[in-house]
Amino acid sequence: MGKIVLFYVFAPLADPDAIRLWQRALCEANGLRGRILVSRHGINVTVGGEIRAVKRYLRATREYPAFARVDVKWSDGAAEDFPKLSVKVRDEIVTFGVPDEIEVDGGGVRGEVHLTPDEVHALVAEKPDAVFFDGRNAIEAEIGRFAGAVVTPAKTTRDFVTLLDSGSTTTSRTGP
Repeated sequence: MGKIVLFYVFAPLADPDAIRLWQRALCEANGLRGRILVSRHGINVTVGGEIRAVKRYLRATREYPAFARVDVKWSDGAAEDFPKLSVKVRDEIVTFGVPDEIEVDGGGVRGEVHLTPDEVHALVAEKPDAVFFDGRNAIEAEIGRFAGAVVTPAKTTRDFVTLLDSGSTTTSRTGP
C-alpha cells in the first residue's frame, strides 16, 4: 500500500545543498519518488512510496530540529505516481519571485500571523464581512478552497504575486 506526503516548512537553512544531499539519500534509501525543493528559507516536499518507507522517511526528516514540527498532509498514491525523484536547491520553496524580500527565522516567515481555528472563528464573528483571499493558483483552487473565498485567475504562484502587485480586480467568488 502506498502513500504520498506533502509538506513545507519555512525555517532558516544555513546549507541548503547539504539538506538536498541528505534528502536525496533518504528518499533513495526508502525507494521514494517525487519532488523536493530546498532553499535558505526551508523545504517543500511532495514524495510517495510504500507506506512504511514514507513513515521511515518522515521519522528521519523530523529528527532534524528545523523540521521537527512539520505539518504533513497525506494523500493516496505511491512512488509510481511520479516519473522520478527530483531534489533541487532553489531561491524559494514557493515561487513568489521575491527571494530577497522573504525573511525567515525560527518561527517561520517573519511578520506572518498564525491563527488557530478558534481565532479565525472569532475574527469572522467580529467582522462578518471579512473576505478570505485564497492564495492558491486556479488549478489548486479547483481541487479545494474555502467556501466564499475570492479566487484569482492565477495559473502559478508567481502570477498571484503579479496580480496583487498590479491591483487586479479580476477575481471570482466561489462557494455556496
